[in-house]
Amino acid sequence: MSYKTYTFYQDILITEVFYVATKNKKAFKHEVLGKNTICMWTQKDKAETFLSKEDIDYDEIKALDIDKFVTYELDNVFKEGDEVLINPTSTNDGELVNIINSTNELMSDLDNIRLKEFNNAVVATDEVYGLTSKNKKEFILISDDEHEKPNIMPVWSSRERAERVRDEDFEECDIIEVEGEVFAEWLDELRDDDKAVAVDLKPGVIGTVVSAQKLIDKITF
Repeated sequence: MSYKTYTFYQDILITEVFYVATKNKKAFKHEVLGKNTICMWTQKDKAETFLSKEDIDYDEIKALDIDKFVTYELDNVFKEGDEVLINPTSTNDGELVNIINSTNELMSDLDNIRLKEFNNAVVATDEVYGLTSKNKKEFILISDDEHEKPNIMPVWSSRERAERVRDEDFEECDIIEVEGEVFAEWLDELRDDDKAVAVDLKPGVIGTVVSAQKLIDKITF
């Protein structure tokens, strides 16, 4: 089953955000088919309309970044087969979806979109940006697990994107850029060393991480 035709799916691909209502720091649940199911919305005003119409008491409507949700919350909150109700506007509507399956499909499509956008930007500018330790001329490697050796090279398609992450997460680093041809050579080395690449990460060090080989297959610069 593909979720690509669902309106909520296209909304999240564009905004990369969804909303939940919370009460005492717990997500609001609504009874659907005899089960209490967590509700999510792709627009804040849709959540406000539903909660007001149903006279539901809540503390706040919280915006969740899809990458942060997948990285830090999905596996801790949900188990295989769990469903959520997306975009209910009355007691009898909304899309009941498998949260893990739909999220996996979303993230796969987001990765492909980001790789294409990264490639297009680098083709236009012939520049790739990365972080470097002081007075060095190579991009740093990071790890997605503190117990593992650094095995991921974060790169950005613009200085502005790199600066946002550097300022929040890597203040000790400088930003440098290399030409697309040089970066392509580095990619070959990363592939040979079985390392990965983080493309246009967001602050909080979240976003798309792919194998060096996958990025090589996608780039045209």
